[in-house]
Amino acid sequence: MKKFKLTFSLALIILLAVTSCSKEYSVTVNSNNEAWGTATGSGTYASGATATLAAVPAAKCSFLKMNDDVTDNPRTVTVTEDITYTAYFAENLGGTFSFSGKLQKGPFVTGATVTVNELNENLGQTGKSFTTSISSDDGSFSLSNIEMESNLALLSGNGFYYNEVLGQLSSSQITLQALVDLTDGEIVNINVLTHLTKARIETLVEEGMSFPDAKRQAESEFQAFLGVTEQFNQGFEQMSIASQGDFNAMLLAFSIILQKPSNNLMEIPTLPAELTLLMTNLSADFATDGAINDQALIDKLLNNISLQNQVYIRQHLQNYYSGLGQSVEIPDFESYIALFQAAHQELVNEFIYPDMASPAPEIGPDGAVPNILVKDVTQFDGTQAYVVAAITPLGKSLKIKVTGDAHLDTSLNNGWVVTDYTNDSFTIEAQRQNALVSMLVYLGDYKKDGSATIAYYEDSDTPTFTKQISWTGGWKGSF
Repeated sequence: MKKFKLTFSLALIILLAVTSCSKEYSVTVNSNNEAWGTATGSGTYASGATATLAAVPAAKCSFLKMNDDVTDNPRTVTVTEDITYTAYFAENLGGTFSFSGKLQKGPFVTGATVTVNELNENLGQTGKSFTTSISSDDGSFSLSNIEMESNLALLSGNGFYYNEVLGQLSSSQITLQALVDLTDGEIVNINVLTHLTKARIETLVEEGMSFPDAKRQAESEFQAFLGVTEQFNQGFEQMSIASQGDFNAMLLAFSIILQKPSNNLMEIPTLPAELTLLMTNLSADFATDGAINDQALIDKLLNNISLQNQVYIRQHLQNYYSGLGQSVEIPDFESYIALFQAAHQELVNEFIYPDMASPAPEIGPDGAVPNILVKDVTQFDGTQAYVVAAITPLGKSLKIKVTGDAHLDTSLNNGWVVTDYTNDSFTIEAQRQNALVSMLVYLGDYKKDGSATIAYYEDSDTPTFTKQISWTGGWKGSF
């Protein structure tokens, strides 16, 4: 009896093993839209068998991915269970396109080139391209009646540009790019914001997001980095530095923030290369997670702001466009620079007059001299040089009027604007906030004692503080 039970149990185990090995599973492969493409590979397969899945796009359509985000086509899978796959296709919205735009850091100048590369739905280049040139010194370009099988394109512009911070043409060329949907409009601009969001858009599309959604998310994330909470209906490729509107002001503000100022003639030729390196590093940092986490990069941008003269930048742009015969209203970029500062640096909440400051931090950061604006200091040695230096809170204004025998050296001016200058007085206004402004000043004339009155207008049209200063001896140099 025991022998029979053992034989029966062994037979049962063998039967179960055979039944298990011969188990079959169902594989179903669907299409998200049969008009855009079909999928093959459906069937019944033995456990452990290999199934080949294939997606066949219709004419003027593209395969994007399977529902598990795999883009291989065809692909093989090992069958271990009943499973359903969906092949996602998209229609290629190709056709004939005509559009115009502007290539801008500051405006690129005549001779710069723009290349259009056709892209597929995965943002891969198809090999088809078109080229045009900048037609005027305001960065304008246009393309007419180009035939494309896709609506997606990579625009690349390369050339010399007007440096609005220095008020002169760049010493070498730079390249800016933009990923665009040519069905979105007839205006397609290339600028620093389209350039810096390009890699992020590519990352999101690679992760399975559609191009429109990826572009919207990347633009929203970059606005957050800029400290901008308002929502704009325009894409970055529709923004222009020479047009009114908050979204254009945001673009111009960051174009300015990116550009390092310099009075060093040896350094100026390297600025375009430094700009390219900075944009490359910002783009790479932003691409991974939609944020810029490298504090050293943010510090570079804040340092640029601390050395810039925003009033002069506005004048540079106005004069440049006026020279082209164009009446242009420069947007309110100053407000958006302040938003960036508020988002990324500690803010002062009172007017600050440091004891010592350099009159030219970009070329002599260690060359600090005493500051005559320190409120509780009234006696000075007139034989040495001084500065007028201050830090103004965001959203506030500061004007200083000095009446007496004091003289400015405007060749070393870091952030003040001289609004009035006579033989016995001068008035200066701080043109940036939450950053040091300073300028060299001399007291008196050769070996002469003297005195002066300093009036402080701290966010006010009337003096909020006044002090009398005096000095012994006078500056021995010439004015």
